[in-house]
Amino acid sequence: MRKKHRRLFIALFFFTPFVVDLDAVTVLTTGGRSFERVTVEKETETEIEIVDKDGVVYRIRKDRIKQITPDAKEGPAEFTTDESVPTGAVKKDSPAESLPEHSFLLSQSVSNDGAFQGVDLFGERQARRNGTKYKDFYQAYFMTTSVDLLGLPKQFKLGLTVMDPLVDRSNTDADNRFQSTPGGPDQSYLINQSLATGTLQYDPNQVKTRKEKNGLFDYLFTRAMYEHETKMGAFSAGFLFINANDPIYVMRGYWVIGWRPPFLQWLNPQFSANNKMLNDYGGVFQGTHNYRLSLSHEFFKGETFRITPSLVIGYADVNDNIDRKKGFSDVSPRLQFDYGKFFFALNAMYRATPALVDNELYTPSAGVYPDTNPNDGKTTDPSKVYGYKNQFIVNYLSSISPNEFVRRGLIEHYQQQHIVHFIFFYNIGYTIRI
Repeated sequence: MRKKHRRLFIALFFFTPFVVDLDAVTVLTTGGRSFERVTVEKETETEIEIVDKDGVVYRIRKDRIKQITPDAKEGPAEFTTDESVPTGAVKKDSPAESLPEHSFLLSQSVSNDGAFQGVDLFGERQARRNGTKYKDFYQAYFMTTSVDLLGLPKQFKLGLTVMDPLVDRSNTDADNRFQSTPGGPDQSYLINQSLATGTLQYDPNQVKTRKEKNGLFDYLFTRAMYEHETKMGAFSAGFLFINANDPIYVMRGYWVIGWRPPFLQWLNPQFSANNKMLNDYGGVFQGTHNYRLSLSHEFFKGETFRITPSLVIGYADVNDNIDRKKGFSDVSPRLQFDYGKFFFALNAMYRATPALVDNELYTPSAGVYPDTNPNDGKTTDPSKVYGYKNQFIVNYLSSISPNEFVRRGLIEHYQQQHIVHFIFFYNIGYTIRI
């Protein structure tokens, strides 16, 4: 390389702007990671944004870049068979080369629990199923599979996520009652009468312990977003649909709008609003809103080993159309470690306003007395409701109560617990392209 050309290349690399006029470049980071056949789309004082052939966007800090080199240019264009065509020299069609190198970005992970906008997705349902106390760490293991479509124009994002429980998928009898229908009135007294009289007073084919609809079910999240960049930042809009294989859950649909401001890029701030629009649960949640603020920063960008702390804060404008409560639905910190294609993440969800889930829709009440106080931050403890031990304690409390007011207070004190504020869970998995 001539000295003049060498000095020009060194100036292009070490001084801003970076080599933004090249059609295709190879970026080599100080950690040895290489991004080949990428284009530089955007740069700031501290970062550059590159896009690969699949349309995947990467942001890399400039101090982590070791070298940027132009890719070898293609040879001269081939002529068509008819050289008299007035279009001039054109290259023969190569449909295979026009396709992205990969079709999907696949990510799979295993976790012990999951959360969405302040709602526990698996652990609390598992507690009700197994008759155990609500707690902050569950073993409701499930596998998450996320697929994002590659090769789309940069503005379009399309993907889906499936959550498949690995435990407690089957239904079971959680209330230990003899019933003629699942969830029907307790007819255990017929058993006692038959034992006392020696005469069968019920149909054993009808009155028996029955399984409830309480198996952990699969979730399907479908998302489609469009993003448009302006001098005021990047604006996005799209849809998020959530399906579950439980007939009473139906589907939740959200109209999502977002904004990523052009400042504080080190923290990667993003604002979004999830606006409920579908009419499930008889329209209880229709028209509710959840405003989200997320902050994150990836340390050691471009390196094989990376650390990304993040924080998401959610505020529910109206959490349902019956209680119409407002407040912070969740404060969710996350710490993720990446090594190549593998990752491990520690997560927490803090319910800053537990009253948002203090109702029958989120934490069903099955105690002797219904939970009629939606503002005390308490709910029925699933482990204190069913079984002979609990029935004995309830009968004892009723026998020593001088009146109904005292009886209710004693039984509620025994059967209720505080709604769990913190819920912890982890993810371990990998991400590849196919």
